[in-house]
Amino acid sequence: MRAARLFLVPLVVLSLHAQEPTLTGIWNQTKADDIAAAINATVADMNFIKRPIARSRLTKLNQAYKKLTITLSDKEVLVKFDEREPIHMPPGGQSAPWTREDGEKFMVAAQVSKDQLIQTFKNDEGERTNVFKLSPDGRSLTMNATIRSPQLPKALTYSVSFCR
Repeated sequence: MRAARLFLVPLVVLSLHAQEPTLTGIWNQTKADDIAAAINATVADMNFIKRPIARSRLTKLNQAYKKLTITLSDKEVLVKFDEREPIHMPPGGQSAPWTREDGEKFMVAAQVSKDQLIQTFKNDEGERTNVFKLSPDGRSLTMNATIRSPQLPKALTYSVSFCR
């Protein structure tokens, strides 16, 4: 009679937890509002001397970025548009100084939740808020921008959509 051989197979346990969607990643533009039309609507009620100046400045500073990179950690929030320098912010809504490429200085802050990042820029001339909202499936991201200034008759608002 032959002895039965007993083979021991190691038990492998795989985690079946679905990975939570995250804001972190590289995002590519899929759709953008007509920013030029939004700018024209914002400056339409300005006098004929200030209107072209405001339109030119808003056009220069508000682009439909093609690529967005977001990196979140316990120590910092990083947002990078296209090939521009990344914007480093402390987590938790604390403000930090930041200087744009053209030398203009701002206080910038980031507030992060599970599916949303609110980025705020403030200086004496006004305020810009970018709200990045993650879709429930984590595949798309929408940036809603709002620019307010005492120099503008109303806020400039527009949206840009991205996917991974």
